[in-house]
Amino acid sequence: MKLKRTLALLLAATSLVAMVGCGGSGTSETGSGSQGGEDTLKVGAIFESLGTQSFNDDILAGLQQAEEELPVELEYIEVTDIASTANSIRTLIAQGCTFLVIPSSSYRDAMVEVAAEYPDFKFLYLAAAEEGYDNIMSVEYRENEAAFLGGALAAMLSQTGKIGAVLAVQEPLQVRFQYGFMAGAYAVDPDCEVTTMFTNSYSDTNIGKEMATALYEQGCDYVSCFAGACNLGVFQAAQEAGEGKYCLGAATGQFDQAPDKIVASVVKPIDVAVVNVLRDYIENGTFAGGTASVWGLAEDGVTLRYTTMNDELLDSIPQEVLDKVEELKQQIIDGEITVPGTQEEYEAFTASV
Repeated sequence: MKLKRTLALLLAATSLVAMVGCGGSGTSETGSGSQGGEDTLKVGAIFESLGTQSFNDDILAGLQQAEEELPVELEYIEVTDIASTANSIRTLIAQGCTFLVIPSSSYRDAMVEVAAEYPDFKFLYLAAAEEGYDNIMSVEYRENEAAFLGGALAAMLSQTGKIGAVLAVQEPLQVRFQYGFMAGAYAVDPDCEVTTMFTNSYSDTNIGKEMATALYEQGCDYVSCFAGACNLGVFQAAQEAGEGKYCLGAATGQFDQAPDKIVASVVKPIDVAVVNVLRDYIENGTFAGGTASVWGLAEDGVTLRYTTMNDELLDSIPQEVLDKVEELKQQIIDGEITVPGTQEEYEAFTASV
């Protein structure tokens, strides 16, 4: 991958958009990959908060891997103003991208708008189910299934009987995580007190830290997070909270951010999935437009990953706890446990348990 292009490139790209009848992309930054030949698929993507080991970084890693392994050329834009999203997508199209990757629900409305303008272009939406648009292939995750395992782990490890989670905004994927985490804790310890907080941001590290600090001060000894760059603030709070205070990470693990604090992480191996989707499209012409794929534990779309950077911390987890988490995982895969993803489902789950 080349370094991010300068503002001059963005202005040039914006001019191209104007030539095809669309406006500029506003406050954005672009990056590009190697130049490809006629048979190269030019892929465009938009991101926010790159460089924070967030979901966006995992998607970018997958796209960069695809660029190395497949006839793919990548262009991407960091969107700093949601209002400019539609024009940012148009900029990528003006640059020759025919396959667009959209990672966040914040971009959903802009994606649908532009997809209607360009029905022959393909859009891969990685934030939620979006059906009814022939040129949009969407993916929905059962984050709640992996979060269930994280909640169960935290509840079994807790010495205070209080655990927490710092989330981003109240959109479906975050709510699924919330109730999955709460249900996992309840399944192993109905008396465990679980507190969840929403930062209303994917990028404000300070708010993430403030909320995690408040949770630790309230007695939580394990705090999970699923809030993009806000996770970094949670890790800082865990470090400052001192002995006996731990956390769970997200993304691909983030263990290097706080090796002595992050016991495990709820992860979505999206980098591998992105490569597979592009490979299937390039080699077989497969594109499931108009439909939504759902990836959970059974599909390896989500999982709970234990620390890979601190053997002492890993060894501190009792074997019976590890065994119980594995048992719960298999029960979910086998359909013996249906993990809730909404408040209504959670209330029915706790009633049944």
